[in-house]
Order: sequence, then structure tokens, then C-alpha cells
Amino acid sequence: MTKIDFQVLRTAESSAQDWLRLWADRYDSGSSDFDKRKYAELIEKQGSFVAGDLVAMGQWKDVGSESPGKWKENVASVAFRIWIEAADEPPRCPKQDELQTFLEEWKEREYEDVYSNGKHVRKHFGLSRATTLLHFLSGGRYPIFDSRVRTAVKALSGLSVAGDEVAWYINRFLGYYDELAAACGTPNDLRRLDKALFSYGAFRDSAEGKFLFNRPNAPPGGDTI
Repeated sequence: MTKIDFQVLRTAESSAQDWLRLWADRYDSGSSDFDKRKYAELIEKQGSFVAGDLVAMGQWKDVGSESPGKWKENVASVAFRIWIEAADEPPRCPKQDELQTFLEEWKEREYEDVYSNGKHVRKHFGLSRATTLLHFLSGGRYPIFDSRVRTAVKALSGLSVAGDEVAWYINRFLGYYDELAAACGTPNDLRRLDKALFSYGAFRDSAEGKFLFNRPNAPPGGDTI
């Protein structure tokens, strides 16, 4: 008889450090060579970006691979044209009192996808991409705020997370992010916290995560498996 390895997922309380280690390691084990290499290259070049680096940021964020078939105009979830516009005139990292203006301006930039059936759809660059741009311009100091991070924050804290509000990102999330870094003991390695938030949020959004954490007897957010 063929062996069948039945396993049951179990929720349990964990320390901040255990939570960080599990979910950051999970990100590392699932990320591509392109993700790791391109991210490291862009962070290292902070302060001396050229046009090609801005294009690489978009490719890292929107595609996550070097596939030319995905990194082009009129592909769903790819803001190719806006990244090219950024490359034409690479922006500088904003000062603290310029964050609101910077993020609002980039978030609201529009592009148009034209599909094979002739349909035209106008879309916004969005806060997720705007904070990605800010993340690299700041050398990683400001965190990326995407749907996975929103899910993770809501699960960990119960905070009502505003999806695309710049003011919420600046006035609530940045302070909470610093609290998380202190609790996890990683104020000098923020990338590790970023990885944990991305990975944890992705899991909570997955079918596996929803099954695990939506059970009536499952403990509140902040747990691990």
C-alpha cells in the first residue's frame, strides 16, 4: 500500500522573534534568484540611480522575473509606461515633510492598458508601487505597503487598514512598522521584517491560510503554524 502522510496544521502562540524567523525564512525559501539579486543590486545603488535602475524597480515589483513576455505594456498588473516615465527623469528621495506630496503624486499617475479585443482601461500607479519607489529611493528605510502587508498588519494588530490612503501609511503604518521592528529585535535589519510581513500576509490570503485561521477555535492574529 502506498504511504499517505497525513498532517494537521496547528495554530500556536509564538514570540515576535519566532514569528519573524519563520515567515522571513519562508519568504527566502520561496523567492527567486532574480528577486534576491535584483533587490540587492537596487539597494546597493541607492543615491546613484540611472534610468535603467528605475525600469528594474518596476520589473522587480510588477513581474518578479526577467521574462520579457510579462514585462511590457498592456499586461495586467504591469504599470510599464509609468516606470518608463520614472526612468526618463529619476526622482530623488523625498524629505520627511515631502512624503505626503511625493506619494500622492506618484499614486495618482495614470496609465492605459489596451487589450487585444480593443478595450481600453485606465489605471492608477497606486500606493503599492509608489511605496516601492520610495523604498528603493530611501535605501529600504520606508517599507513597501501592498495587499499582503495590509493583510499581515490586520491579522497581527486588528487595525482597520486603509488600502490606498497615503495619510494612513504615513501617520499610522510607519509608526506601527517601527514598533514591529523593535518588538522583533530587528531595527537594523528592516528587510527581514519586510520579508516576514509579505510572506505572512500572502499565507493569510491563501486558501490554506484562510482555512487555518478562519476556524472558530483558531486563536487571534499574531500566531504562527
